[in-house]
Amino acid sequence: MDPNCAFDRVAVVGTGGYGWHFLCALLATKRLYVRAVTSATETDTQSGLAKQSGLVKQKRIDKQKRLAKLREMGAEIVEYSEARSEAFASAFTGIHTVVSAVGLSGVTSQIAMIDGALATGVRWFIPSEFGVAHYASAWMPFPSPLAPKTDVDQYLREHAQPRGLAHTIIYTGLALDYLDPASIGLKLASRSATLVGRGGTPVSFTPAHNVVQLVCNIVQRPNEMMNRTIRFAASTHKMRELIKVATNGEHGEHVKIVCVEEAKAKFCELAKRQDPRAFQIYSRMLIEEGLGQINHMNEPLDNAMFPDIDAEPVRTTLERLIENTHGEPHEQIKPTPAHRTSTAKSVTDGLGRRFRDLNL
Repeated sequence: MDPNCAFDRVAVVGTGGYGWHFLCALLATKRLYVRAVTSATETDTQSGLAKQSGLVKQKRIDKQKRLAKLREMGAEIVEYSEARSEAFASAFTGIHTVVSAVGLSGVTSQIAMIDGALATGVRWFIPSEFGVAHYASAWMPFPSPLAPKTDVDQYLREHAQPRGLAHTIIYTGLALDYLDPASIGLKLASRSATLVGRGGTPVSFTPAHNVVQLVCNIVQRPNEMMNRTIRFAASTHKMRELIKVATNGEHGEHVKIVCVEEAKAKFCELAKRQDPRAFQIYSRMLIEEGLGQINHMNEPLDNAMFPDIDAEPVRTTLERLIENTHGEPHEQIKPTPAHRTSTAKSVTDGLGRRFRDLNL
C-alpha cells in the first residue's frame, strides 16, 4: 500500500485566486478526496489588501458559479462564518492535509486555522506562501506588511510541529501572470516602466501554472515533503533585464527611474495613512534590496525534486502577457527628454506617463 494514501483527504482554504486553481488541479488527479473551505462572506476572487492595492489582476468570477463548478467536479463545499479556530476545526473534520490559499489580508487568520487543525487531528498544514520569505528592512519605521508570514512560520515550527502537525513552507518568487505586472513597475499596455533604484538585483520568478503544478505535486508526496521548506524558481532575472523586454528597448526608452530614498519616503507617507498603494512601493523596494530572490542567502533550490514540471522562464511569461495585452504602440507615445524624477509620487500614480532615461 502506498503510504502517501494515508494523506488522501485534502482541504483547500479559499476558492478564489490560487485556491481555485489548486482545487481544480487536485480534483483532476482523481485520487484525492477534496474539500473546498470558503468564507461565507467572501463574494469574489479578490479581497483585502491585494484587491485594493491592485497587486492581483484577475477576472472577476461569480462565487456561486465557482462553487457550483467545484461541486460538479466532485469537491465538497464547506463554509465558515468567522475566522475562528472552532469554525476551522469543524471545517477540517476528517481531513488529513490542509492547504491554505488565503490572500495577504488573510495571512493572520492562519493561526486560527492551525489551532483548528490541531483540534481536529489534521496531520499536515501548508500555509499560503507561494512568494518570497519575509526579512525585516532596517529602514522601515514600523513592521513590514509581510511580517505576519514569519509569525505563521514560527507558530508552525514551535507550536504545531511538536504537537504532531507537520508543515511545508513553499517559496516560488513572483508570478507575473498572477500579480498585476504594473505593481512592480511593468506597464505592458503602454510598453513603459517605472524602476525603483538600479534594478540590478536578482529576482526569482515562477508563473502561476507552475506554482499550481508544484503544490499539487507536493500534496501527493507527504512523506518526502513534510517539515521542510521548498524553494522552486522557474527562472531568476534582474528587473533591468525584464524592463528591456517590457519596453522593447535597449537604452531605457519609456522608463522612469525613481531613486530609492524618494521611494522610501513615499512608502512611509502612504503607509502612515494605511493607503493600500503603499504595498506596491514596498514590493519594488524588496526587489531592489535583493529580497525578491528566494535563495538570496545561497539556499539551494529544489527544482531537481520536480522533474515533471516544465518550468517556464519569466521572459516567456512576459512575452506571453505582452502578446495578450492591447496597448498603444511606441510610435504613438509622445517622448519626453531623458531625466530622473524629482518626486517619488510617480511610483504609485505614474500609470500612463511615458519617460526616457538613458541611464538604465
